[in-house]
Amino acid sequence: MRSVRGSETAPSRERTRSDRSGPVSASQPILVLNVPAHGHINPTLPVVAELASRRHRLIYYDTEDFRAKIEEAGVEFRAYPASGLTASDFARRAESLPDVTLLILEQSLQLLPFVLGEIDRENPSVLVFDSIALWGMQAARLRRLPSVSSISTLIHEGVPDAMTARDVLHLLRDALPVLLGIARRRRGLVARFGPQVFPRKSIAPCLGDTNIVYTSRTFQPDTTFIDDTFRFVGPSIRPATHSRANDSHGLDIDPDRPCVYLSLGTIYHRATNFFRTAFESFAGHSAQFVASAGDEANLRDLPPAPANFIVRPYMPQVDILHRADAFVNHGGMNSISEGLYFAVPLVVVPQQIEQALNGRRVAEVGAGILLGDRPPYGRVDADQLRAAVDRVLGQPVYAACARRIGESFRKSGGYAEAASLIEARLG
Repeated sequence: MRSVRGSETAPSRERTRSDRSGPVSASQPILVLNVPAHGHINPTLPVVAELASRRHRLIYYDTEDFRAKIEEAGVEFRAYPASGLTASDFARRAESLPDVTLLILEQSLQLLPFVLGEIDRENPSVLVFDSIALWGMQAARLRRLPSVSSISTLIHEGVPDAMTARDVLHLLRDALPVLLGIARRRRGLVARFGPQVFPRKSIAPCLGDTNIVYTSRTFQPDTTFIDDTFRFVGPSIRPATHSRANDSHGLDIDPDRPCVYLSLGTIYHRATNFFRTAFESFAGHSAQFVASAGDEANLRDLPPAPANFIVRPYMPQVDILHRADAFVNHGGMNSISEGLYFAVPLVVVPQQIEQALNGRRVAEVGAGILLGDRPPYGRVDADQLRAAVDRVLGQPVYAACARRIGESFRKSGGYAEAASLIEARLG
């Protein structure tokens, strides 16, 4: 029913730079190190595809779960050695910030020696690592390599009053069982590799010589943490070449009714309570609802969907957003970025603290409504959900603010600018 409507930098603070210099041989690859999570991998795929199209050789490291997805981008894939790091384990532990911190440290102890060996064998020109792939940042420092951090989240460090007292208490409760393990593994890394593997007290975000952030400076909250090494390129989305969802994916979406898209992302598949609430909220509503419910097991746990719902395990999200009038989501940065890129106002129902912080930013800029952001996160009833969707559909100010943020995204350079920033580190 709806029609869809320059890189930004930040103030300066000097950091130590790599001292490698000289011409780069055509045989020197770019190494990319990531974590096994769709939200961290997806923004990098158009970037590495663009670099490959510019005739650079890339080797992309992740777990075997993502081989096909990464190879489709046209780059060489190499699996991390068996270390207990899997997509499912990462997804489970990512629900707790302290637990995923412990996981990152555990993996650095196992993966850092492997990465150092790969660097010594391949002699790369630059190392690109995800902002929570600690082993990547540490390897770049130990081998004094030019480095680029890929940041798929907002920068919350240094943002005044980002967390409420309830948030802090919730974090502390989650942290207590793993604090000793975090300290022990951090000491183990320092004992084995030296204090330079932790240049800051905080473990994340892991920073490089250049730090590419997949949002706009407009959407990023103000913080003194950001300096001139940060480059805001906006979401990494290729130009719209997508067919209308009705035609290309067999979805019978009524073009004469408002379209509301619902998804809790790739991690929170077993969110049956949320979709039960959505069915209760919107049965008989005048809008058309399109829901990406997760895996088949999740669908089997759900009652029959109301007549105005289309429910599938997976939906072509970008194609749906081309025609959506509202997007109910969990507050993951991929979902927020794609929704706002296409000027779709949001209703955010976070499932963990980082998503709550993202949702608060959406509400601050007026591009949507935040529900259930007090721990335990994600609690929302049918009346609240319906009222929020009715507001974003009925009040044009939300769509106008979403359009403004989307415009800032499109002006930031996207994947092509990110590729150029990586090229600039080649020497």
